[in-house]
Amino acid sequence: MKKTKTTIMKKLLLIIIAFVGTLFGSFAQTDLIISEYVEGWSNNKALEIYNPTNGSIELDEYRVTRYSNGADVPPADNQWTINLPSFTLKPYSSYVVVLDKRDPAGTGQEAPVWKQLQERADVFLCPVYTTSKAMYFNGNDAVALEKTNGTLVDLFARWGAPNPAPVLVGGSTLSIECWTDTSPYFTGLGVGITADHTMVKKASINTGVITNPSIWNPLADWDTLPANTFSGLGWHKSNVAPANATPVFDKNQYLYSVESTSENGLEIGTLTTTDAEGDAIRYFINYGNFVYINNGTADVRIEPFAIGKTDGKLTLIDKTGLDPTVKDTFDIKVMATDGFSQTNEILVRVLVDIEIGVSENELTHSVSIFPNPSVDKHFNVVSNNLISSISVTNVLGQEIFNQRIENSNTASINIPNASMGVYQVFVKNVDGTTLVKNIIFK
Repeated sequence: MKKTKTTIMKKLLLIIIAFVGTLFGSFAQTDLIISEYVEGWSNNKALEIYNPTNGSIELDEYRVTRYSNGADVPPADNQWTINLPSFTLKPYSSYVVVLDKRDPAGTGQEAPVWKQLQERADVFLCPVYTTSKAMYFNGNDAVALEKTNGTLVDLFARWGAPNPAPVLVGGSTLSIECWTDTSPYFTGLGVGITADHTMVKKASINTGVITNPSIWNPLADWDTLPANTFSGLGWHKSNVAPANATPVFDKNQYLYSVESTSENGLEIGTLTTTDAEGDAIRYFINYGNFVYINNGTADVRIEPFAIGKTDGKLTLIDKTGLDPTVKDTFDIKVMATDGFSQTNEILVRVLVDIEIGVSENELTHSVSIFPNPSVDKHFNVVSNNLISSISVTNVLGQEIFNQRIENSNTASINIPNASMGVYQVFVKNVDGTTLVKNIIFK
């Protein structure tokens, strides 16, 4: 039968449509990915799992498997694998898995996960090491997200020999077995970045690694952040996610006062946000809100305040952190997320035994110093303005330290030869203002 020009054109059009469908289908997101990897100090271990698809996914069809120290396969006893709980993960949403170490009295291998990380968790897994080792990764392991039948869905790092060699880890003086930023990434060349770091998958990477790579470059798909960075957990920036407005606080900064004689449970104030889509909001304290109190044998970290995760209420929960002999100020940095994006940090200042007045300069200028007290003569300075210089004087007014700061609102100060005692820290900003804080060296 003779083919007409119209028939040929129709068949050609169908072929083109089929090809385009296949092409775009190959780029469609079809499964979960590991979007964040937290390998922090002690037991601060977490994974964030992200759904880059336009449909909901049931998490109980998946598991996390740890390939320890270059092992080709996990042992047959299943201690290296943990199934995820029953949960429906909505499109473009995240789910945070944290190692289950929460005993505040725990020490050594049982030391508790930091409170800031606990608050970000959707589930805690693997409380007993001898029962399940899946969440005890330490920078030289491969961590896999798999279907419960063993099908690989995504992979952080690689398994199999050779195991990463020891290398100096960025941001510390420790040499640890881990992957680095320099090819071939496992021989000890360069700076270690998978131990004592948080790794965040790039927004452009929305499909998982489904075959074990022979060479793994951590920075190809991941961005690296310092140890114990938890502020990105619970939401993930992805290029495939539809536009979604970021929540907005009703104030740029908050100022409250509290008496040191107040009782635990006192509601100090409420932080509120609006969200254009009406998404549920969660509130988190990023840093600040702590003092160290000596119990006779050691310095114990006290966190006096807590913020309601879903209602934004700031509450006094541990009055032992309020020293009645010192008029203190707590500068707390808070973020809010709707699960799709997150606000910048805002300042919440709590004055202890100080009346709110114009002397506080309406929170235009603020500075935080931590840890305080410092047991190693090292402390950090964070200002809400650019700093020009930092100086430190002793109780006699003698200057023992002075340093210029270039184009930064943060600084790390180390005065190893200083004696124990109370010192004054003068933080001069580029706008000419100077703020003074006390620091205790122990």
